[in-house]
Amino acid sequence: MRDFFRSFFASLLALIVFIILLIILAGGIVSSLTNKLEGTKTSVQPNSILELNLNYAIPEQTQIYSPTDIVFSGLDFRNPLGLNDVLFAINKAKDDNNIKGIYINLGLNMNGYATLQEVRDALTSFESSGKFIVAYGEMVNQASYFVGSVANQMYLNPSGFLEFKGYSATWSFYKGTLDKLNMNVQIFYDGKFKSATEPLRNSEMSEENKTQLREYLVGLYNHNLSQIVNSRGKTIDEYKLIADAFPGWSAYNVLEKGLVDGVKYKDEVIDVLREKIGVGAEVEVPIIKLDDYFSTLTKEQSYRGDNTIAIVYANGDIVDGEGSRGNIGSAAFTKIFEDIRKNKDIKAVVFRVNSPGGSATASDVIWREIEITKKKIPVIVSMGDYAASGGYMISANASKIYAHPNTLTGSIGVFMILPEISEFMDSKIGVTFDTVKTSPYADFPSITRPVSADESVLLQSAVDTVYYNFKKMVANGRGLTMEQVEEIAQGRIWLGITAKELGLVDELGGIDEAIAGAAGMVGLTSYKVKEYPEIKPTLFESLMKSMGSETEASVMEKNLGILYPHYKTLEQLIERPSIQTRLPYTLKIE
Repeated sequence: MRDFFRSFFASLLALIVFIILLIILAGGIVSSLTNKLEGTKTSVQPNSILELNLNYAIPEQTQIYSPTDIVFSGLDFRNPLGLNDVLFAINKAKDDNNIKGIYINLGLNMNGYATLQEVRDALTSFESSGKFIVAYGEMVNQASYFVGSVANQMYLNPSGFLEFKGYSATWSFYKGTLDKLNMNVQIFYDGKFKSATEPLRNSEMSEENKTQLREYLVGLYNHNLSQIVNSRGKTIDEYKLIADAFPGWSAYNVLEKGLVDGVKYKDEVIDVLREKIGVGAEVEVPIIKLDDYFSTLTKEQSYRGDNTIAIVYANGDIVDGEGSRGNIGSAAFTKIFEDIRKNKDIKAVVFRVNSPGGSATASDVIWREIEITKKKIPVIVSMGDYAASGGYMISANASKIYAHPNTLTGSIGVFMILPEISEFMDSKIGVTFDTVKTSPYADFPSITRPVSADESVLLQSAVDTVYYNFKKMVANGRGLTMEQVEEIAQGRIWLGITAKELGLVDELGGIDEAIAGAAGMVGLTSYKVKEYPEIKPTLFESLMKSMGSETEASVMEKNLGILYPHYKTLEQLIERPSIQTRLPYTLKIE
């Protein structure tokens, strides 16, 4: 017995020592990585130039990565700045005597034009202070040129390429694939322009879809060209002629057409910057990156009172339940609005919507939260790149709606997709199905058999009901008749400029204008801003996330490569056998 206890306590002691060492080791790793995350504190030297590199997907909120994100996901140590913080830094630089100008590093920009419009507007304001902006690029796409054209001087590498060719949108269709697989997809929808299901039921775009896409692209093209004209001269028609001739393959041809101000290597552009700030060749040009500059700033306001404006970021697909980072969970957002209503210091809400829609039920739940909240305080919507279908539903009843001229909105329509796999399973792997049931609808809806005529009527009726309720929400929220809503609904997408003319939007402007508008509605000249949802992952939450679906998604994206967008499209359409109010695509403009 004595030997047993000696062995037991020795093992217990060894276990305790092991746990203590493990905690110390883990703490050291986390501390080391955290220090790397925080980086060395940067100071702003006199005569500095702010470097703006927008060649990353700008999130709505600055992403806060924990050490486990880096360990499990291989992420860079830098936290990519969110749009609001990008704008904040540029606006601060405008009045910072140490910042003499901005250097824009052009490239292959992947952001939507509404996001880029906000950045461009901030740069225009910066330039109006008398400070300079110089832009340089090697491979410059149209989105990057849209931002870079605001510069006083823009340069292209001698071997560089500048894309300036007009806009196009290409769709992929999967009906032929489904036919070859003997896969049946049963589709129910309302709205002749509601083209979400076209990739599964057609082999090409319908005329209605071509019409709405063409009008959207033409409107977007004209608006963006008007912005370029304001900065660089010429006329819209002159720019269209240049685009029609596609000058981009030759840097010198681009220069000849007046799209840039010079052809230079990067070191020569640095010399231009050196001249701008008046330093000699022996002096290193003090260039500070935007995120480093942001780290030197404080977002605390001088106002020390209690009055607060809440900013609620709704970004991504609208889903039932809690959701996760990158989408809009109805349960999570219900909790957010409940917390806001309990906070007596919050006087108004700016609801930043950047969503193509999603679950009709989840959209309805969030719509109701807006309805309850605005009875207590104003709710002002600020639309980002997308606020369409379900994204418009959760915006429709706001106290006021702001959108960018190039926001994609509308798409007031509904659909449901029910896959049916019996023929596929039988013909490909010999699996068949049989059912015993107590009631006619006991196995309804089912993916293992086609729907009956009666069931088809039931499903279409359910879709019709959601569509009617959607239109009623829009009519009540926007002060329109049902007939007026039907004219502009039908699943049709609209550019922000047109949406304002149709009464779907109140004002054209970005998030700064929406915040100012919210303050004006409640008579505030001084206030604090509080952001929701708060992005402060704990170690455990980050560990769970890193080991979960987001890592799975990144692995899938890496393995599928260029096929990943097609996989995501099919997944979004087929995996949800519920009624959807969502945009039929994430529109990629080329």
